[in-house]
Amino acid sequence: MASTLRTLQGTGRGQCSKSFVPAIRQELVMIALFQGLGLLLQDNALHRRSFDEQVVYWRDKTDAQLDEELDLLKVAKKQWVIASIIGWQAISLVLLGVITHQLWQNDYHLTFSRVVIIFTSWASILFVMWYIADLFDHSAGFERWLRAFNSRARVTPDADSVECVADALDMTRRYPEVLRYKQEVTSKRELRHEDIVNMREMGRLRRYTELLRDLDRFDGAPRLVVNS
Repeated sequence: MASTLRTLQGTGRGQCSKSFVPAIRQELVMIALFQGLGLLLQDNALHRRSFDEQVVYWRDKTDAQLDEELDLLKVAKKQWVIASIIGWQAISLVLLGVITHQLWQNDYHLTFSRVVIIFTSWASILFVMWYIADLFDHSAGFERWLRAFNSRARVTPDADSVECVADALDMTRRYPEVLRYKQEVTSKRELRHEDIVNMREMGRLRRYTELLRDLDRFDGAPRLVVNS
């Protein structure tokens, strides 16, 4: 009898623990989605700050932090795509249902004009939804998810072309501040895609300052060449 009770208790505990697993996984997925959205909002706020502040932010990042954010974005990005598809389709179907209800509110006759109105309304709804999604895409849409993910990814031939890496190398050789940034980053972690972008932008700004200074000094007078 005692052994039977222990068996039943063990079975009950096993069933309870198994029933909790899907709920826990679903909760973790939702937490990852909201954490990923928070990371996107943080990136959006960072892009509105000055370039020097962005450089400091990325320079102080460690490999562990970036890898953790990459893992989070992998999960959150997939969930966001699924949620977006379901959400946009649900909204469009609800709007189409409202239009259909208004057309067939008084009678149920299927006419050509009503069919045309339905298909025209459906196409218009999809276009408006696409336009809204395209505007939304730059702040928290799929494009923004990809940008956040790629900026934290390690340097690869797929994400960073030979021209981009060569340009970053040229800027590193030419300007001490770019070299200093590269040395500070590589002393703590591997270079990421955003580091290449930062080094190129630092060099571009320095080059722009030099050209602007030369332009201000240039008065059109011919240069004197002294022959020894």
